[in-house]
Amino acid sequence: RRRERALILQLPPRATESSLPSPSGPTAAFTMEEVKTPGAMEEEDKVYVPGSPEDLARFFAKVKTTESDALSAKHLDWGWKVLGPEDGAALAHVISKNKTCITLDLFVNEIFEEAGVAVGKALASNMVLKSLDLQQAQVGVPGAKAIAAALKANIPLMNLKMHYNHLGPEGVGAIAEALKTNDKLTNLDLGDNGMMKEGVQALAAMLQKNTKLMRLDCSKNAGLWGDDAMKGVLTKAGEQHDAARKKAKKLIPQDELPFK
Repeated sequence: RRRERALILQLPPRATESSLPSPSGPTAAFTMEEVKTPGAMEEEDKVYVPGSPEDLARFFAKVKTTESDALSAKHLDWGWKVLGPEDGAALAHVISKNKTCITLDLFVNEIFEEAGVAVGKALASNMVLKSLDLQQAQVGVPGAKAIAAALKANIPLMNLKMHYNHLGPEGVGAIAEALKTNDKLTNLDLGDNGMMKEGVQALAAMLQKNTKLMRLDCSKNAGLWGDDAMKGVLTKAGEQHDAARKKAKKLIPQDELPFK
């Protein structure tokens, strides 16, 4: 009996709340919030037809607005919305159908090339948008060429920000070629696009023909960094551009401002 009692006393105590493994320990690989329901996983895996009613509904839920509001807004701020290639058709839909929006901010949304092309094509038919922010959209050369085609159509866009879009000399060259005849754009940001020597030369050639551009940002570009010769080429072209602007007919207040 004494031995049985000793064995009983040696049994481990019942598990209590304080003795259970901590949720942060190695046995707690998942929390309830991390476990996705089958419905949620099915929704993530669902494939939408670009531009279909279902696709548009998905997009407007993503940007947290209704289609009616998106198509009637005067200003759309969709920066940092985690938009991607799948959102190109919906963005094109809004750009094409909204007849009142004058500013569209899409900064830091990596939509990439295909969606960039969709945006560029939609721009060609938009006759109201004045400012478009595509910083860090990664539209690449195809996107740049589509946007250049819209600029050639002399759309009313006045402010275009394309900082860090992997344009390279070819993409920058396409934009520059379009601006030889465009007389609407006044502000252009092409910073950090790896324009190289060829891109610098294309911009210099554009500045000798364009008299509308008021501000050109070429900061952080390979082709200008540490290349005094190329800086000189662009600086000289800018001086000639500014002189031509002073002689040109003044149509808007910005035409009175010096080029920089």
